This record gives sequence, structure tokens and C-alpha cells, in this order.
Amino acid sequence: MKHVYHFEDNYYPKTYIDHKRIVVRAVLFNDKNEVLLLHVVRDDKFGHRDCYELPGGGKKKNETFHQGVLREIQEETGFAGKIVKFLAKVEDFYNLIHRNNHNYYYLVKAGNYVGLDLEEYEKKIIKERIWINIDDAISLVESINDDGVGHLVKQRELPILKLAKEELL
Repeated sequence: MKHVYHFEDNYYPKTYIDHKRIVVRAVLFNDKNEVLLLHVVRDDKFGHRDCYELPGGGKKKNETFHQGVLREIQEETGFAGKIVKFLAKVEDFYNLIHRNNHNYYYLVKAGNYVGLDLEEYEKKIIKERIWINIDDAISLVESINDDGVGHLVKQRELPILKLAKEELL
């Protein structure tokens, strides 16, 4: 694995970690080399979240990493996709919920629009999907507040977008 990032949660105190989550995520890009970001607004135990994130979610036990990332892309963005390459693994910690995340990021070329398949909670928290050039995507993520879950999202997504920029040039 070429790129592995490891981030400690230094925002919330670490008490113990009692579970691990395997997550598949993607930098989805189109013919114009724009990337798709999800605008997520949510209130939960982390506080208020109003930020832009890359699409993705938990890998199911019965699927491969490739199947999982393509399923998540289709569910959250409505697009079929073709995996171009594996980008990186990000291991991070959400101390507030005692979780260790293993995030596997892929560069994925958007295919045809096939329709959304959102879970009920996703319908409430995903406010919009935007196609944006990579430099503007990096700027949006850099502007995320450094408090609460925003801090955790920012440290996870920013190195991936910068890595994707190198691939999309």
C-alpha cells in the first residue's frame, strides 16, 4: 500500500477504543476532472456538522472493497462508476464514540447517472451534491471549522484530495 495516513483524534479525550469500522470512500470525478462533494449538515453527539465530504460509507461483510465503494458511490451520488485506482488508506480515531476507522480511498470515474438509493438518515443529512474543480474542493475542505467532527473530517479528507489532484493533472 503506497499511501497510509494515520491520524489521532486530538480533539476529544481518548478513553478506549472498542470497535473498528471498515469504510470505503471515493474521489469521484467526471469528464471535466471535477470531483463530487457531498454537503453534509447534521447535529449529533459530535455537535453541529456543516461541511463538505467525499462520498463513502461502511463496507459490508459480504462484499469486496471494489464492490463496496461502487455501491456507496451509486447510493450517495446516483452515479455508476469505474475504479481507476486505489489512492490511500487513512486510519483515524473517533474517540467520542470509541471507534477506529480504516478508510480505503479510491479514484473513481463517474459513469451514467442511475439514481440515488439513500437510507432515510442520509436523505436528512446530505443537503446537496456539487461537482467542483479539485482546487476549489481542496479550498472548501480547508475551510471546514477545526472543531468537533469538522476537525476529524478535515484531517481525513484533505490529504486524499491533494493526492487525487496529483492523479487528475
